[in-house]
Amino acid sequence: MNLNKIYKAAFVLILFSTVCMGQQRPLLTEDPRLPAEGTLVAETGFGYQHDARYPVSGLQGDLYSFMDSGLHFSLGPRAEFQMTGVVHNYLSLENGAGSRNDWGDLALSTKIRLLEEKGSRPTVSFRPTVVLPNASSTKGLGTDTLRFFGNLLVGKKAGPAYVFGNVGLGILDDPTRPAAQQDLLMLGIATSIPAGSRVNVMAEWNGRHSSTSSPTPGGESLGQARLGLQVKGGGLRWDVAATAGTTHWDHKAGFVAGVSKEFQIFH
Repeated sequence: MNLNKIYKAAFVLILFSTVCMGQQRPLLTEDPRLPAEGTLVAETGFGYQHDARYPVSGLQGDLYSFMDSGLHFSLGPRAEFQMTGVVHNYLSLENGAGSRNDWGDLALSTKIRLLEEKGSRPTVSFRPTVVLPNASSTKGLGTDTLRFFGNLLVGKKAGPAYVFGNVGLGILDDPTRPAAQQDLLMLGIATSIPAGSRVNVMAEWNGRHSSTSSPTPGGESLGQARLGLQVKGGGLRWDVAATAGTTHWDHKAGFVAGVSKEFQIFH
């Protein structure tokens, strides 16, 4: 039996096995805080991007992402393991040129808390991530390349608000040149502001920067702004956000929506 099919099937079973709570959802910038010890935090959602672009394949159109999901396992007081990915991406090509669909890539991360917030000291965590090439380059929605990211996460309360940010390095296999890579600076800044006991207003800018003036396809500078809400109700956390790209290679506008839940798996 094809091993690729086996791990894709396992991926779907994992994501469908529970009602899918990332602390920072619907944002991209990672919250440095960890889930409570002994918990499984799960999430799933839907996304839409108008005029999404794929520089490597040259495709462009409206992107619909179904089951944008994640599982976050607490490994103790200082560590968390994460699995995140999109079960199905559907791209409606511009000018009525048809459509493409494929799995999304699967990301595996470990978040390690280095410092806990105390007095004037912020929470500091480190998060290494490996992205596996689940989406296929033959369909134009993937690059069939491995990607590694190492980010330092910092967060601090500022009155009623919580402000957090990420900075790090992205190392990407170059999809157009054999035995080559692309090194990118990863950046993100976000805030969560309570608007009552059950609602948080959330905003961010998240992106990456290439120091090369003319990067090869797939290594471009990217950026995205988001403004949204988290609403707690019925034992779940619901979220919605408007999105907008901030570079030529990003989508023009879109939105995300989802739901999250926390389960106690051990004490």
